[in-house]
Amino acid sequence: MKRCVFIIVGILTVCISGCGYYFAGKGGSLPSGIKTLAVPFFTNDTFEAGIENIFTYALTNEFLKRGGVKIEKEEESDAVVTGTIKSFTTYSISFDERDSVLEYRATVTLDVSLKRNHDGAILWESSDLSGNQEYAVSQSITITDNNKRDAIRKIAEDLAEDVYNMIFEDF
Repeated sequence: MKRCVFIIVGILTVCISGCGYYFAGKGGSLPSGIKTLAVPFFTNDTFEAGIENIFTYALTNEFLKRGGVKIEKEEESDAVVTGTIKSFTTYSISFDERDSVLEYRATVTLDVSLKRNHDGAILWESSDLSGNQEYAVSQSITITDNNKRDAIRKIAEDLAEDVYNMIFEDF
């Protein structure tokens, strides 16, 4: 009986260890000659003050965190990643019994491109990238504003990860 259990456990161990997990995709790199990038401040075409800082920081941080390229000043870099925040909207998504807003959804849409510095050639671009995040409303305006800022940061982090992946997968 012990021998049978030992054999079954051994077979299960072999079967389970044979299951593989891997990431699909090319796992690419940038075009040859692109070793450094600059990420200047995004252009803000919205009325949301300071949102460009959050998105610029998130994208720069994503490149620093994930590697594959070094971040430099624009004049010293091989390529430049530029972004434009085209829209920022919020709308109510939940209400209490008195029809007071309990929760908003923030949505950001942006355009991003990667341009080679020495000749200005567009190497990659994506338009109308969009992300959204919900945030709670509080009786305190300060808390609601902080919740909105946290939602914007989360959108920026998610979109920065998407941009990084798209740039590296396209080459």
